[in-house]
Amino acid sequence: MSNQQTKMKSAHLMGLGEEFEPLEFIVTPEMNQQYLYAEEDFHPMYIEPRGDGPPLVHPGLLLNMSNNTRSPSFYLPPGWGEIHAGEETEYINPGRVGKKFRVTWKVIEAFEKRGRPWHVLDILVVDEDGVIIMRRKMTNTFASWELKR
Repeated sequence: MSNQQTKMKSAHLMGLGEEFEPLEFIVTPEMNQQYLYAEEDFHPMYIEPRGDGPPLVHPGLLLNMSNNTRSPSFYLPPGWGEIHAGEETEYINPGRVGKKFRVTWKVIEAFEKRGRPWHVLDILVVDEDGVIIMRRKMTNTFASWELKR
């Protein structure tokens, strides 16, 4: 285990109101284009400038970048896994290529069910101008298992 991992709190131990470290990233034309090729989605609105500004960021890219495992502080010890159990996603405004985005994660519910810890996270994706692009409510549970050698 690295020194950084020993300083971080395991995700499964986080409690109500605790937050993961935010992630900031810029969606460059190349990043958006790589995602478009992976999805095989070549709609012009994601490639060409629009009358109201730069091309749109593919919403799937923002969804992928907002998973809590993307947080610089996400950590689970060996033998633990996170299981995605539920999702509500609302796309509020389009993201634009060339903008910087900030993703935040906050534990808004923490409980135990069937002997496992569960979390509900409030996730926000906001652009550099403070415009809310996407909000997610993600439900996760955690499981541990013995590593077999």
